[in-house]
Amino acid sequence: MAKKVDSGKARSITQAAQVILEGGVIIYPTETIYGIGANALEPKIVEKVFAIKERKKSNPILVLVPNRESLEELVIGVPERAEVLMRNFWPGPLTIVFQASPIVSPILTAGTGKIGIRLSSDNFCRELLSICGIPITSTSANLSGEPNPDSIGIISKLVLDSVDLIVDAGKLISQTPSTVVDVTKGKVELLREGAVSFQRIQEVL
Repeated sequence: MAKKVDSGKARSITQAAQVILEGGVIIYPTETIYGIGANALEPKIVEKVFAIKERKKSNPILVLVPNRESLEELVIGVPERAEVLMRNFWPGPLTIVFQASPIVSPILTAGTGKIGIRLSSDNFCRELLSICGIPITSTSANLSGEPNPDSIGIISKLVLDSVDLIVDAGKLISQTPSTVVDVTKGKVELLREGAVSFQRIQEVL
């Protein structure tokens, strides 16, 4: 198993950031479930994340960003509806799918030309991303098809043994992943209902 650190320890964030910036892969807590984090801009590293999860290459991986401004280099245009959603639900458990810019690897987007992006409300995530200064992957820390992990203890040993660092925050309050919506077609399309109800999204719009 990879080295494990406690998220409550002061050095855990800098350790996690160092691993990511050096091309490594971590397991880390979010406000929803435990995720697998790595540099989302490096295709070979993203491929490793797919391999760890045994995930189909046709299934894109979403990313977390340090701040709203980080969108500029990752997407082609921000529709007004997306602006409304970001004002109301970011930071928080809502992933918004945009048209990806040319710098985004087709490996990350699974060749769709789209990228799912989220600004997390979790303190650990926000500090980690602030230090890293780059988007990181945020896909559930499980083998594809297995339950979403709310604790390190239920994560497959195959996954645990394949990463470089495990950040343990104990049992998380939520077991529900982020809600995912697509704003690339002139409307807001629900792809996955999660921690934010689609009814609430429609009310805001």
